[in-house]
Amino acid sequence: MPKANAKPLLGAFAILLGGILWVLLRSVFSAQLADAAQRDLWVITELVAVDLKRGAERSGSLRGVEVLRQDAGAHRELVETLRRAGDQKLRTVYFFDRIGRVLSVGTGPTVVATEAAQASQIVREAARSLADPAREPTGVVFEPYLDREEDEVVGVWQWNAAMELGIVAERPYDRFIRPLRWFDGVFIALLFLAALAYGLYMQFDFKALRLAFRKPDLETCGPYQILRLIGEGAMANVYLARHQHLGRVVALKRLKLQSGKDETLERFDREARLASQLHHPNIITVLDHGPVPGGGFYYAMEYIQGLTLTQWVEEHGPVPPGRVIRLLEQICAAVGAMHVKHLLHRDIKPDNVIAYAAHGDYDLVKLLDFGLIRDLDHEASRDLTRGLRVLGTPAFMAPERLLDPKVIDPRTDLYGIGCIGYFLLTGRRPFEATLDADLAQQVLHVPAPRAAPNSIFSVPTRLDDLIDRALAKDMALRPESAAAFAAELEGIAKAAPWHREPARLWWMSVQAEVSEGNAAAKRVENSPKG
Repeated sequence: MPKANAKPLLGAFAILLGGILWVLLRSVFSAQLADAAQRDLWVITELVAVDLKRGAERSGSLRGVEVLRQDAGAHRELVETLRRAGDQKLRTVYFFDRIGRVLSVGTGPTVVATEAAQASQIVREAARSLADPAREPTGVVFEPYLDREEDEVVGVWQWNAAMELGIVAERPYDRFIRPLRWFDGVFIALLFLAALAYGLYMQFDFKALRLAFRKPDLETCGPYQILRLIGEGAMANVYLARHQHLGRVVALKRLKLQSGKDETLERFDREARLASQLHHPNIITVLDHGPVPGGGFYYAMEYIQGLTLTQWVEEHGPVPPGRVIRLLEQICAAVGAMHVKHLLHRDIKPDNVIAYAAHGDYDLVKLLDFGLIRDLDHEASRDLTRGLRVLGTPAFMAPERLLDPKVIDPRTDLYGIGCIGYFLLTGRRPFEATLDADLAQQVLHVPAPRAAPNSIFSVPTRLDDLIDRALAKDMALRPESAAAFAAELEGIAKAAPWHREPARLWWMSVQAEVSEGNAAAKRVENSPKG
């Protein structure tokens, strides 16, 4: 699956995993607490049982409550045992008889019996168990119940057959459950911190922040002061820069020092010269171009604060059909303007289209990155791919270019527009594979999937058909030109209209996120150079 929607999916998976982990750990911890509490209470009942056994041996034929009433020695020993064991903060110990009466042992030679109807839940359960000879004469109740003081407790019981008395040891439920509540509190605190961290992860462009805090590898380039690194590629870096005299902020693209091969220099110089000929509202404007001391070139272009279409889908998910049509119409206009000048872009993909809002208008786009631009009228603009190397991104590359890197036909760019349309509607690339070789085989031989069945939106049939034709292996089946592509989109727009107000609200939230994400970068930008 591509990176689209990766952040929400990661968050959902993390929440699910955290919930499962919490349930498992809580279950284990709860079981350990119950075991520890039971061991403590069983020890107490055994101590009391020992005293009862000694009393039974001395009392002869006396049994049950009569031992406690008539044998002063047994009574004193039992009172002392209860005094040692019966700390009210930790536990309570008392007796019951076979019919369920609770027996309270006083400090003097008195025993008070409570009616069975007034007995607690544990005593009633014990009485029921004793009525069934097949059941064990012991029991545990660790679901909280009310004791004689109307407080919640948990407890254990056992029956002493020698004395005809039952022994109950109880512990306050609050005392028992307190460590578990601490555990829950720690988990909730961690969950809150994780949610806060995930919220920051969703809000901020950490890649931009990392670039912002990286010290630029140069401070000036021509007449420009380098402010910060905003993009990095295999052959060139893109910086936010300011003209030292005019004060204009630009995006400055500069070849990396290790990329100074003749072929790379020639391609970069050609990119700048040809791109500077393009003047269209949907094409990034090249403002300046020049050599760099020590070798290489740079060119400066207008700086647009927005989102590439890749970022849009990755961070916000697939795009509704009405907005997709508006975006594609502008891309067609940009590509059409290039084709009129007999220039091919040859690298139409979501990374190379930036969307933005400006001057009260929304869902605007500009086409950028002309590294593979081709001039159809001049031999000097030959394809600089010696050895038939294929330059471009296979996932968005027309099949004819994979078969023959030298192919020149405007409809190769239309294939890229179709790929963008599919990507925006579905959040997925038309073809996906781990290896480029497998990806190329799919592009060449596997029919492109339809957008409508793979989209979360209701895609108009005509839009689905148009994108399917744009992705055809046979160029003859694609729209004949960018203008024709745009005309069909215009006709489809009635079935999926674009609405300004939802777009405005969406861009307000996005621009707030971008502003927050760039706050640290601006502080770096305005700080003195060290």
